[in-house]
Amino acid sequence: MEVGLRMHPRETLDSCDLGKLPSGPRVLSQLVSAVHRTDVQLADVAALVQVDPALTARVVAVCNSSFYSRGATTRDIRDAILHLGLSEVSRIVQAVTMTDFKKYPTHLYTKTADHFWERSLHTAFVMDEISGGDPSAYTAGIMHLVGVWVLCSIFPIGMLSIDERELELQAQLEQFRLGVTFATAGSRAMAMWGFAPEICDAILWQIAPSAADEPESRELARLLKRAVAISNWHYGVRNEHTLIRSDLTITDLEECNQRSSEKVARIGFGG
Repeated sequence: MEVGLRMHPRETLDSCDLGKLPSGPRVLSQLVSAVHRTDVQLADVAALVQVDPALTARVVAVCNSSFYSRGATTRDIRDAILHLGLSEVSRIVQAVTMTDFKKYPTHLYTKTADHFWERSLHTAFVMDEISGGDPSAYTAGIMHLVGVWVLCSIFPIGMLSIDERELELQAQLEQFRLGVTFATAGSRAMAMWGFAPEICDAILWQIAPSAADEPESRELARLLKRAVAISNWHYGVRNEHTLIRSDLTITDLEECNQRSSEKVARIGFGG
């Protein structure tokens, strides 16, 4: 019954309707692009976010939380950038945008949308740490599982119940049962939303980084694969294979995961 759902990959991705998913990533792609520009103006960034009043209100609320406020009151996006800096506000907007996906089904999997949201945010914080604060790394980390929701928007509710804590094995099951993986679907959606090619390629090749054509994409994909291994350890895949891929000692691995876990818990808007 499960194999009957299998479609040709091109046919599957051509049927992807982004209207069935949150609209936030389209604004987010423009914001991420703006952050990389040396000539970006504060007003330009504020205008991008303010296109979506609901998003603006939620970002301002997060900036006023105890974790971010630092004793200052944020009234609008301009205040937020002045108090926290452009890079930090960009991270907050990305986390808020990702939270919208929690409302969308993950019926092809035994894990809930909450699980995939938490894992995405955890991996983003890991990426931020091991990359030394590279904005592209954080974006690749927080969006690396978006293909889970893309696949669930294409395939109907049925008898599928993919249950793997290790993403490489999850991708193998997806390929066998659906004909396409979360990484391929996620990369396609990211390109349609307008994200930079190196981020789309990193998500596409997160399982097999050496297959990426461009050096920049290959390096980002390798970093993402390492971050995924670190997160795998946190989510119960504790074996020698995971440890080697993390390129950390057990002590450093657990401390990195602890820091990321604390950031997820303290960010204050997971509900």
